[in-house]
Amino acid sequence: MRLIATLTILSAMTAPAWAAITVDGTLDASYGAALAVQTVTTGFGDTTSTTNGGELDAGYAKVWNDRLYVLITGNVEGNFNKIHLFIDSKAGGENVLSSTPNYDGGRSQNFGGLTFDTGFEADYHVFGRWNGGAFEVDIVDRDGGTCVTCGGNFGAATVGSGNIQSGTVFASGNGTTPYLSTPAEFGFNNTNLLGVVGGDPSVAADMTAAAAVTTGFEFSVALADIGSPAIGSVINIHAAYGNGDNNYHSNQILGGLPVQGNLGGDGAGGFTGTLSGINFNNFAGSQFFRVPVTGEVIPEPSSVVLSALACLGGLGLARRKR
Repeated sequence: MRLIATLTILSAMTAPAWAAITVDGTLDASYGAALAVQTVTTGFGDTTSTTNGGELDAGYAKVWNDRLYVLITGNVEGNFNKIHLFIDSKAGGENVLSSTPNYDGGRSQNFGGLTFDTGFEADYHVFGRWNGGAFEVDIVDRDGGTCVTCGGNFGAATVGSGNIQSGTVFASGNGTTPYLSTPAEFGFNNTNLLGVVGGDPSVAADMTAAAAVTTGFEFSVALADIGSPAIGSVINIHAAYGNGDNNYHSNQILGGLPVQGNLGGDGAGGFTGTLSGINFNNFAGSQFFRVPVTGEVIPEPSSVVLSALACLGGLGLARRKR
């Protein structure tokens, strides 16, 4: 009985270490339920192989150990199309994006004029892309849309290749100056062949199929590097998928759009050269999802082991006293 009790205690103490999220582009059970699920079929092509087609199937996020973890399941086509995360995590920010920030080879300026839902004010911009080689990720502090040369960091995958890669973001970005105090982490798993399909934009997505996808783009950043949001507050995240020049958006947005085709640059599928014609207030629902900021902490495995050993020592002492 003593052995059973000891094993039970050790199991309970080490369980939190097993619950830690690994940033590898694959869903961990610790994320819990999806915070957003895709509502529309993709206008950028169904993924029938691991290098073609693009879709955003569902959004997951969690705050743990003073870091934000985000996973967007789906696929990123290997043609420099981009997945975007706009993060609203502190006071201020941009409800209408400015064309002043100049990064990503000047392509960031094509976002100028894009309007988010009322109540969403973007502070940080994370974007990823690839062309069959190393997956690349940037994070940029847009400074309320006032910076020309903004604070930002870049990273290319250094682990894995092809459809499964991971890396860190800490180097100087294109047109930015480094600002991160701690490296950000990312993982990319592009092996999904299920989820939403392409085709008729008047047909709603199979949300059950979208929610079943467990791989995609994953990102983690220290809360201190996104404005130090307080426990009890909420981080808002807008996810979007578009072309490499940032001037034509697909219909793959999270939170999801009403049933319709690609947004293009004018919100109706037309190409205008910029995204200034997109206003998410014109679409029903919220095109972002909410992440509660908690004070949850996962112990490091080493601290769990030390606690377990201390517990065993206590059990041994108790036995000697009897």
